[in-house]
Amino acid sequence: MIATTPSAESATVDWMHDLAEASVRARKERKPILIDVYQDDCGGCDKLDDVTFSDPTVAQAIAARFVPLKLDLFQDREFTRQHQVFWTPSILIADHSAKVRYTSVNYLPPAEFLDILDIGEGLAAMRWKGYDKAIGLFTEVRDRAPHGPLTPEAIYWRGIAAYFRDGKSSDSANAEWAELLERFPDSIWAKRIP
Repeated sequence: MIATTPSAESATVDWMHDLAEASVRARKERKPILIDVYQDDCGGCDKLDDVTFSDPTVAQAIAARFVPLKLDLFQDREFTRQHQVFWTPSILIADHSAKVRYTSVNYLPPAEFLDILDIGEGLAAMRWKGYDKAIGLFTEVRDRAPHGPLTPEAIYWRGIAAYFRDGKSSDSANAEWAELLERFPDSIWAKRIP
């Protein structure tokens, strides 16, 4: 089941529903897996489907960059127990080897969801030494939403990506984190700087 790029008129995500099949496709295409764990009678799940996943920009980003997988909280119990998913909707981003690298809980509107996609894909890329790609994705969050709620997190991870890219250089990390300390000194992400 291959996703097609949706048009602006029909923004839909072509979800897969089998983890094993999605994992094979992710390895083949070397794309991360976007996992939406849902359940019936879940208002946040419905809103995520109706508002966020139907947004043309979000749908196109998912189709181009991810293998989209939708799992039921109860029917896919082995996966949801393994990853301690107990609230829906939960969004998990796994790398192309199907290892979960990022989790976001509950509904987010399209603008913030695009940030989640970039942060999650960036963290997946870092696990495979894709530090420049990760830095680019984290920078996208900052540039798209300079004062957005997820911008401090993106800048924090950008510092870690720079640290590893430059051979575990504290100077590289600190150069990136200087922006975080200056612009978001009271954020939880600034407090995490060693």
